[in-house]
Amino acid sequence: MRHRFPILIGLLALIAAVAPTTASAKDHDPGPALQTPPAALEQALKCTGDLRGPHDPVLLVHGTFADSAINWSWNYVEALPTTGRGVCTVDLPDRSAGDAQVSSEYVVHAIRAIAHQSRSDVDVIGHSQGGLQARWALRWWPDIRGLVSDVVMFGTPNHGSAFPDAVCTGPFFCAASLYQMQTGSAFLTALNAGKETVGNVSLTSINSTDDQTFVLASQSALNGKPQRVSNVLVQDLCPGHVVDHVSLAFDGPTYALALDALDHRGPADPSRVDTAVCQTDTMPFVTRDEANAKLFEYASTLQQLLGPNGPKAEGEPPLKEYANR
Repeated sequence: MRHRFPILIGLLALIAAVAPTTASAKDHDPGPALQTPPAALEQALKCTGDLRGPHDPVLLVHGTFADSAINWSWNYVEALPTTGRGVCTVDLPDRSAGDAQVSSEYVVHAIRAIAHQSRSDVDVIGHSQGGLQARWALRWWPDIRGLVSDVVMFGTPNHGSAFPDAVCTGPFFCAASLYQMQTGSAFLTALNAGKETVGNVSLTSINSTDDQTFVLASQSALNGKPQRVSNVLVQDLCPGHVVDHVSLAFDGPTYALALDALDHRGPADPSRVDTAVCQTDTMPFVTRDEANAKLFEYASTLQQLLGPNGPKAEGEPPLKEYANR
């Protein structure tokens, strides 16, 4: 939540001046140098609304084989500004089919740029692989931990994904990032080693019992203290509510849970959400007809990219040197 106020700048400067230098250096460690050209990083980031409004701005990170247009432009980009939030999107290279470590550099840059422009913390919402990239960025670039308040994940494969587990059974079967999302991959092992939380960032992992194809509930759940981590099934709030993996991006109860996380300190708490939202099929500004059209469009894209002519890799990309330390 927004908590950086000009009146505190002098006090913070004084505290920094007398604080131990080792702690300050650790908090501001920029992590590994970004290898992606700056022009590409800047071109991928688009923002709308008032980034210095009454609430922290939100960075939206799309999922695999998607982009910001199909994942966010017609739902969260429309709805969040009405809550007093500026919104930014980042388009990851190759529709997030390539090395997730490279895609995460775009998220690192986006968080830094948004925090600089807004002079406040940044909230992140990631759909599916988008949540992994936010967590990877926070894990290896310590300086952005102090810039992020909340990360909200929709169907994120924090501990593996049922789809690549079943499909990516040999070289050149799948795109690179799908191998990285397999259960037990080097990428996920490095990401989850030790504590699964970093700094004071609040993590909310939202999933659905209806997702039996892409990310199971057990695969999305994170380990951590309740004041920092919340694992929520949509059906915990709305028993019997039906929503699949892709539909989490426009689902009404999911939107209410996400807003609860952004509106309060700490992760989402279903007990604070009005169960009247369970009567809604879609989030504000989204009709079922529009959602169905977008689902059909995305399904056509998936058919092409998962087909024989779609992106394929020899296997999981090797870990970067910084992640091997």
